Amino acid sequence: MSSPVNLLWTGGWDSTFRLLQLLLLHRREVVPHYLLDPTRRSMEGELAAMERIRARLFEEYPHTRRLLAPLQKFNVADLAPDPEITEAFGRIVAETFVGSQYEWLARFRRQLGIASLELGAGHRGGRIHRIIGSFVARTDEDGYPNYRIGEEYRGTKEFTAFGGFSFPLFELRKLETAEIAGEHGWLGVLDLTCFCHRLRNGTVPCGCCNPCLYAVDEGFGWRIPRRNRIKGVFYRALVRPMKAPAKAVLRQLGLRPARRPA
Repeated sequence: MSSPVNLLWTGGWDSTFRLLQLLLLHRREVVPHYLLDPTRRSMEGELAAMERIRARLFEEYPHTRRLLAPLQKFNVADLAPDPEITEAFGRIVAETFVGSQYEWLARFRRQLGIASLELGAGHRGGRIHRIIGSFVARTDEDGYPNYRIGEEYRGTKEFTAFGGFSFPLFELRKLETAEIAGEHGWLGVLDLTCFCHRLRNGTVPCGCCNPCLYAVDEGFGWRIPRRNRIKGVFYRALVRPMKAPAKAVLRQLGLRPARRPA
């Protein structure tokens, strides 16, 4: 019998799409993991989204009750330091932008001894794909494809940072996941996912935060109400270019704290 799949589930589109693949196509047991970071503006929205999604799945697909384990929560503040991982990420960040959450996700996976943790990140065309693309090899696990950095790259900064993860969406573009979801009738569930950092009324995307702007860039602007998309256009053109210089001035004046270390 196959062992349960460890999945990083954030309540977002990518990880929820992977959750649906595992539960509804492959009929696999899934242990979802989530890292609690009170400084993350979307945390409450993500937790609420996962509860909505779980309830919808149990109602529409009763067999998922036995397959989907309770959400395993872990506090980012409880992570132990790992100089090797931190140094590897520092070298990667010196070359290209990558979210600081991947540094503490790597520490989390190693600290808990999870041999393989699936990430919805890494889809074709995304930032993570560009970082690890030349290091990844396909591995067929239990009859379906998955993707990991090959052991021959052990010792590289890319392996140190991402070597313990699987990237099941590696060969898919984000828009392809929407097409697949439409074919399987999953769009209603995926519409419950959360991506905005400044939700209006708890569920409505603001259109102006970085994840909302990324959603537009990726062809998912339809998930944001038209009025808020228009606000996002003006924010991107007029406000966003001034934010970094303004923050720098405030920090120099001692009116804004320095960026929190990862």
